[in-house]
Amino acid sequence: MHTLSRRARIGRLVGLFLCLALLAGCGGSGPEGNEYVDYDGTTLVVEGTPYPREATLDPPGTYLAGRIVVQPEQGKHDAATALIERYGLTLEGRSAEGWLLVKGPDGFEMQWASAIQHQLGGLSFATNDAAGAPTPIAVVADAAPASGASVPDREPSAEEVRRAFFDLYEKLDVAGGLPVTITASGQSTVLRAKLFDARKESCRTLPHAKPGEWECEAELMMSLCSGDCDPADEEPSPKGERISLRWAPEAERYTLND
Repeated sequence: MHTLSRRARIGRLVGLFLCLALLAGCGGSGPEGNEYVDYDGTTLVVEGTPYPREATLDPPGTYLAGRIVVQPEQGKHDAATALIERYGLTLEGRSAEGWLLVKGPDGFEMQWASAIQHQLGGLSFATNDAAGAPTPIAVVADAAPASGASVPDREPSAEEVRRAFFDLYEKLDVAGGLPVTITASGQSTVLRAKLFDARKESCRTLPHAKPGEWECEAELMMSLCSGDCDPADEEPSPKGERISLRWAPEAERYTLND
């Protein structure tokens, strides 16, 4: 976290006094939490650990209201997004460098920055400083479809699963196959595949999936060959594979979640 200058500290104190004078609700009972989070006045309590607010506020223009910027160390992005969902926060976007832009309650930016950094551990970093904020280049979709249409209360059908697998393997074919490196020899080659059929076996929702997202398993009948070849000339064989699907309201069906 950056160290504030004397001028900045004075600005933060002024902000605090204005907040109290205007009774703007800068503390109070705070917003409602969930089973893991409690807001006790100006103190954030996360899974029993209190994170009190500092005695000052950032001067105007140096922080993003209600936003926390998080940069997880390599390998901890999934853990970070899981924490964000677990604690009832909102992931608004991410940058190409891996920064996450998180929205929380106004007045609890510093507390959440401390809590997230503590929970992630290691070299993970969280701040509410606007100077380090990412430009959201991939805004996270709302849980509900943009059109307002409700997600159907059913899992993907056998035909939707089949179609999604064919869409996936068509994309691989258009891309020219899948480059691989043989571990033993270090030699590189390209695998080409031909999908003949995909038969749905089961579908399930994952713990952190949004409404309308499913992971489905199917038995594929497919052939593979490497290098300059035509996989359609090969004898197909069975292969189990999973695929991620999402409800597409514009198409009114489940499609490949890519």
